[in-house]
Amino acid sequence: MKRKLSAPLTTLLATLFLFVPAAQAQLSVDVGGYLQSWYIANQSTEVVTTSQGMLPVLGTETIETQGFRLRRARILTRANINDTFSVTSWIELAGTSPSLLCFYADARIRPWFIVRVGQIMMPGQSWDTANNASSWLLFYDRAPITTKLSNVMGYSAFRDLGVMIHGRHGSFYYAVQAGNGAGRFVQAGSNITERKPGGGLYGGRFDWEIVEGLTIGSHFATNQQRGVVQGGVGPYDINRTSYSFRVATDSFGLDRVFTHVEYMSLTGKDDSRGITLNQDGEYNLHGFYAQIGYRLTREWHVLGRYDEMVQKPGQVGINLDYDRIFSNNYLFGISRYIFDGNREIMRAHLNYGFGQSGPMDLDNSIIVLVFQLRFIP
Repeated sequence: MKRKLSAPLTTLLATLFLFVPAAQAQLSVDVGGYLQSWYIANQSTEVVTTSQGMLPVLGTETIETQGFRLRRARILTRANINDTFSVTSWIELAGTSPSLLCFYADARIRPWFIVRVGQIMMPGQSWDTANNASSWLLFYDRAPITTKLSNVMGYSAFRDLGVMIHGRHGSFYYAVQAGNGAGRFVQAGSNITERKPGGGLYGGRFDWEIVEGLTIGSHFATNQQRGVVQGGVGPYDINRTSYSFRVATDSFGLDRVFTHVEYMSLTGKDDSRGITLNQDGEYNLHGFYAQIGYRLTREWHVLGRYDEMVQKPGQVGINLDYDRIFSNNYLFGISRYIFDGNREIMRAHLNYGFGQSGPMDLDNSIIVLVFQLRFIP
């Protein structure tokens, strides 16, 4: 029996065969990476205790942490095969064993039309997790709302297996994707053994500097899968959508001041893969972060950030009498940069943060010093 290729795959193959320019091989290989280390001067986290003695009474206790942490140690290898094709890998070494983060091939057909295939940081999520590489972070870590949305949508470590097409024309950037919707290392035909045709995680985003110093952006994504059997579990369905909007400024109206605000929302209508539906038959998550910085000099910056994440009651097994499940955090910092000409080679952050999570109003705080050394070609 003859089988037809899916429309996206057919279009992709036709594009590659018809429009990829011929070029002579001129192989070159670049190696680089970065190291990111933390010194946690003090981290205080209030947690729930489930009983006191023999009584099922909720209480709280505070956990204090202090010490060193190797947060990221990443190696980049990029093989430029010719002017059109390249292969890139990122490997994480900050663990008990190396872990493959990204491995993908690029076909640079035009500056505004680049095809990327493999295990990728996909564009169909917030800018903070899709485009903000860890070596560019202005604080010790991302706002919790961004990583939560990414994980619930079906990415793991912001990545998925699939294909994306992206490019830039002037000050306008776009990207679209099609992926498995199950995160890193989850392969169709081995991990995913059953799934109805057309299932997967589809999405895209754009970012546009509409005038100098003022950028807007947005993403939309949907993870729609039917009759999935993964790892011998199933069949089950997945039905989740998300979107975000962002506004960023850089010396727009105020010299040396840079700002970034991003709002995001997610709705799930299935109860598989780690989420619980509320009394309305949905899972709802929304939140935002807003940050501002001021360049004292090229090398010294001061910054602040506020973030908030809200979930409806009943979604994490907590009594429905609670109005909502929330977290909010304040984070302040000073950063020092070292450059070699126009290339950044080192940055250090001293951050102090504090916040609260509900419905039980649990407090948290942290003082952390971050050191990062970059050697990315």
